[in-house]
Amino acid sequence: MEFIELAGFILQFSYPYAKTVYGFSIPAYIALIVAGGIFLALHACKAAALFIMAKKQGKKKLLWCAFLPFANTFLIGELGGEVKFGNLRLKHVGVVAMLAELVFVACRGFVLGVYAYAFQNGRTWFEFEENMIGWGFEEGWLSDGMYTALNACEIAGYILSFVVLIAFIFVNIGIFRKYAPDSYIWMVVLCALLPPVEGILLLVFARRTPVDYDKYMRERIEAIRRRQQAQYGPYGPYGPYGQNPYGQNQNPYGQNQNPYGQPQQGSAQGNEAPPDPFGEFSDQKGQGSQNGNSQNQNGSSGGQNGSDADDFFS
Repeated sequence: MEFIELAGFILQFSYPYAKTVYGFSIPAYIALIVAGGIFLALHACKAAALFIMAKKQGKKKLLWCAFLPFANTFLIGELGGEVKFGNLRLKHVGVVAMLAELVFVACRGFVLGVYAYAFQNGRTWFEFEENMIGWGFEEGWLSDGMYTALNACEIAGYILSFVVLIAFIFVNIGIFRKYAPDSYIWMVVLCALLPPVEGILLLVFARRTPVDYDKYMRERIEAIRRRQQAQYGPYGPYGPYGQNPYGQNQNPYGQNQNPYGQPQQGSAQGNEAPPDPFGEFSDQKGQGSQNGNSQNQNGSSGGQNGSDADDFFS
């Protein structure tokens, strides 16, 4: 499939409008040769990686699959094993991916082959007017049956591209969970966006020892719990009953302190009355207010000075 992706990308520089849009164009056969050369380099990386992985996992009967296109997709699925996605369990997902890849490559390869032949032999027309581009095949060059087949393969290729994408996502989840469990998510996303990099990533991790992902995650969770118990005890940082996290008989502001930095006051200071919350208003009355307060403390029931101090609205 990597060759089809590469050929489709490079062949756009051979379209009739390439020189007008990109400023240059290349012959179709050059585009296919460049795509083939890149594909062979990437395929060699993937083949070497899968050969090492299969040998380490003891799958000696499947070693030959590492070197053949389509068969290597099946091998990736077998090396990844059963894929668990929530409650969904997928077995032999490599078979589904391989079959979807075969049909996709057949449809897309037919379309690209027709395009490449037409571009190389000048069987197309091209118009550019008022920033509008138009192109097509020469009239009568393709029969009605060929046009129908071409359109059918175009539509099937677009539909199958989504099927292949989903299948390859699950295949890569299985393989990268075994060889890079801590960072498999971004690798799966990268391979979905750029399928040719899959072989390079597999080669990087090929010599690692595969792990059971579920067992690996359980061991990680257990290690985290042990570290927490070593630091806070078996009940965690707040104890079994949600005790004060600042320590026994302690508050976060220090002993005998309130959040405003003043000593705690109250009954510990004896019988001294708390300050008058409205003192700022009574102070404005001057000496009369002080006399009124003195008379109230001595048990007087009234008086002119007392009434002046108590008259808030006077």
